[in-house]
Amino acid sequence: MELLQGLLSMPSNSTLVCIGISLFVYYYLQDKVNYWAKRGVAYVPASKCLSLFIPQMLQSRTMLEVVSEQYDLLEGHSYGGVYQLTRPTVILRDPAMTKEWLVKGFTSFHDRGPEVEEGQGNLSENLFSLTGDRWHTVRTKLSPAFSSAKLKVMYQTLKGCAEELNAHLQGLCEKRDEAEIDIKDLVGRYAMDAIGACAMGIKCNAIKDPDNCEMKKAVKAIFTINWRFTLMQLCMLIHPKLVKIFGLAGPPKDLTKFLTSVTKQAMDMKAKSGQPRKDFLQIMMSASESETQNGKEHSQNGDQTVKSEDNIFTENVITGVISTFLSAGLDPVAATVTFGLYELAFHPEIQERLFEEIQAARMKSGGEIEYDDIKDMQYLEQVVNETLRLYPAAGFLFRFCREPFQVQDSSVVIEKSVNLLVPQMCIQRDPKYFPEPMKFDPERFSKENVDKILPGSYLPFGEGPRFCIANRFALMNAKTMMMTLVSDYTLHPCAKTKSRMTFDKKTFTLSPEGEVWLKLKKRK
Repeated sequence: MELLQGLLSMPSNSTLVCIGISLFVYYYLQDKVNYWAKRGVAYVPASKCLSLFIPQMLQSRTMLEVVSEQYDLLEGHSYGGVYQLTRPTVILRDPAMTKEWLVKGFTSFHDRGPEVEEGQGNLSENLFSLTGDRWHTVRTKLSPAFSSAKLKVMYQTLKGCAEELNAHLQGLCEKRDEAEIDIKDLVGRYAMDAIGACAMGIKCNAIKDPDNCEMKKAVKAIFTINWRFTLMQLCMLIHPKLVKIFGLAGPPKDLTKFLTSVTKQAMDMKAKSGQPRKDFLQIMMSASESETQNGKEHSQNGDQTVKSEDNIFTENVITGVISTFLSAGLDPVAATVTFGLYELAFHPEIQERLFEEIQAARMKSGGEIEYDDIKDMQYLEQVVNETLRLYPAAGFLFRFCREPFQVQDSSVVIEKSVNLLVPQMCIQRDPKYFPEPMKFDPERFSKENVDKILPGSYLPFGEGPRFCIANRFALMNAKTMMMTLVSDYTLHPCAKTKSRMTFDKKTFTLSPEGEVWLKLKKRK
């Protein structure tokens, strides 16, 4: 009554404007929250989605927990609709549909979000943010950096980092041949040294001197969900242009400044030394020089078809790609190894079998395990694959619909600007696809059983053309870390070990919450 009286007491023009705005907002929201019902698609009601969305924004629940609950509410349907605020989002539940949507429907679902506008800083030129033809060109040019020949050379760098890790552990276990260690912290420091060396050829020194490691600050900025990201996410869901209006476009300025500075310093050092190192930055610099040289040759020959866009590896792109390496090669890999070691500590029989395979590989190779030896270690592969099944690095795949997509054998059309979620962790923990899903069982991926896995039900690195470009490097890095620890130490739970793994609510990727303590005992 008070609201009505207030409206009636206002001047007539103002009253009409307020009523008009109120009606517009009401019908706009009604249209939004009835989006899926109007199209005959199974859905989770908007009110329920909002009750899940608010705790996620307040960081009292992870997005994975929210998606998992929505996944369960859509039981019995191959796909269904949910709402992120008012943005219609479709969740796939049927593994068979992932290939249909992400491979055959790639024209519609080739981007991870709205197109990045120019002028959002160097770090916007990364493989996660790039869209359309620009993404395709950069990815195509980058692919040779992950060839077997390049990875074989990179493995030697990883071995050097592993030796430093082993020396550090020997110091910790020197007095009693055992030590209780926060394995999450230790593995994270190793990952920092490894990616610094492999991506840019720089020594982070995180294992020996973590307190003075500048890269640590950058990592925290990359992976931590803060108020700025939360506000940006809200703006993106309401209308992408709000992101630019409120000055939220692109990464934080201090992160951009740091990574740009580090990348430029590394490039300058390489240029001055004249002794190219085998790391990803050097590969891109060599590609850039080759592009420049080709451009000069075409120009001298009178070829006017060469455009400036043909020079892909500009300083901005190189910096953006380096940020991609950090994003994909640090926290996700460190988390995978942490999860894997945690499971091994509770499964000594699996740990011992893995140790026996490592010993056999050492004997076969004459003591040193090389790149080709790791590729032949079947049980190590099974352990890592099972870790990624239970704890996929991203937890879900996200795509943005660019063009209308007709759902197979249906009249339903997924319209432009609708979001797509493929909940990897939900599917990989679904008993319909993996019996006893919470059991850590590497035998699922044995040669005898791997063909029984339903296509589309195991997607640790994505699906379709946007499949993770660095998956082989990530696997090699994870295997090297795991092998280093298991070959010289046995892993055990201790008094400080958590009985159940929980996930960090303030990180983008799937990461353990808090510290992860294990007891390491030196092997006799």
